[in-house]
Amino acid sequence: MRILLIGPDHDAGSLPPYLAVLADGLRSQGATVDRLGAGTMPVDPQGAFWPAERIVAAADALLASVDLCAYDLLSVHFGNNEIEQLLPVRWAGRPRPPAVHHVHSIGWTMFSTHVVNRSLWEAVANGVYQMDGLIYFGSYARQVLATTPAARIPSEIAFFPTTIPDDAKAAEPSLQPPALRELSSQDGRVRATLYGFASPWKDLPRLLAAFERMRVPLRFTLLGPSWDSPQHAGVDLAAAAHLRRRRWGPVEVTVAPDYLDARQRLALVEATDLAVLPYKEHQGFQGSGAITDYLARGVPVVATDVANMRELVGDAGVIVSSGDPAELAAVLDRVAGDADFLAGLQAAARRRAALFSPVTHAMKSLAFFRRVVQGMH
Repeated sequence: MRILLIGPDHDAGSLPPYLAVLADGLRSQGATVDRLGAGTMPVDPQGAFWPAERIVAAADALLASVDLCAYDLLSVHFGNNEIEQLLPVRWAGRPRPPAVHHVHSIGWTMFSTHVVNRSLWEAVANGVYQMDGLIYFGSYARQVLATTPAARIPSEIAFFPTTIPDDAKAAEPSLQPPALRELSSQDGRVRATLYGFASPWKDLPRLLAAFERMRVPLRFTLLGPSWDSPQHAGVDLAAAAHLRRRRWGPVEVTVAPDYLDARQRLALVEATDLAVLPYKEHQGFQGSGAITDYLARGVPVVATDVANMRELVGDAGVIVSSGDPAELAAVLDRVAGDADFLAGLQAAARRRAALFSPVTHAMKSLAFFRRVVQGMH
């Protein structure tokens, strides 16, 4: 099968690492895969979004560079802010093969929030509704879109895979950020981490409030771009950034506002006893991708009950109510203070790990692609 993988082709954001893993997985199953995607996010050096006219022109330039009909299937990927969300809008009415959209977002907020243009926002949604197939990363997004025209489109659930390749080796200490190197040391306390970009659906204020209520010591390291920015983090973490430590209750917190590549993320999960994901309900959020880096390597998760988190975690962790610091504190106390309980969660995570492997995801995606293509002929 000849597949054109459409999605951002740069080194920013969470989508490009996933697309690299998916491309490799599809090729390992015998598919021919080419890439089509923007080489940059649609923002200027100061971080301001381009005007709508420039984003439309960039989408048209991408389409002009490729013959869509040279492929058996288009695999389409975009989240909230990618140029690629306009490609289905701009190819409307042109000859093309079947297109399957992997549903990375349920809000597509660029034209509703950053570059406000109601007609373009509606066109993006209609582009999704004109797809020939949809792949969801869990049942949550499928349920949210059940009241839209997406409900009539053939669909499949294939969990988001880890973006750490199966053959990756952990980065050597000399190539790790200082906070990550320090995490590898053991002193008897449970090592909890959260990796990912700062975003409005990660509820750090309530996590810190939970830490204040805890009784059992814990080490917590927060890694990822922009966590040292109160605007993005939702709380001022400067006192804990750049190897400075701060305590919230009995919890020692370190913040490392660094992007980690796949080898560094592997070093992170290998040094982590427990992942903590304090999410909250937010328009456009359907579930965490970073969580699968942990689960695929047998690291258990404590997460709040939003979007598809419960479905992803299963028995490989504990799900708590969103917005309840007292409940979160009680669970973290138990995990940090009961070695047998933690060991049980770790064993469950190892049993569940194969669900999140790149090969599992690629095989399920490719099988669905074939069904869509056959159904169109």
